[in-house]
Amino acid sequence: MISHYISTIISGLVLVSASLMANPVLAETKAQKAFLERVKSVSTIDDAKLSEDALVIWPSPDVQSGLDYEGMGQQLCLEYAVYGYLVIWFMDSSKYRREKEMAMLQSYVCLDDA
Repeated sequence: MISHYISTIISGLVLVSASLMANPVLAETKAQKAFLERVKSVSTIDDAKLSEDALVIWPSPDVQSGLDYEGMGQQLCLEYAVYGYLVIWFMDSSKYRREKEMAMLQSYVCLDDA
């Protein structure tokens, strides 16, 4: 009886500690999702995602040739440390829509040379 009670307590403690460790990860994921939704809400951006250390941006095809990628990169890099990306890749949305092929228009590195 006591061994059953102890094993139940231990199982409960393991579940509680696992959920406590998982909560920051869930909060981070929610924060990243909210950030991506904000980025996608900009009229010049079709889509965005975080991929390892990169923020990948697909500008709207009708405006991508005239965008100020330097300015956009500077703005987006203000939050690079918060959301965990080091570089921004601006991808060719037109080419992807036409040929389903990934091609980079420009990249912007968020880290300053130290």
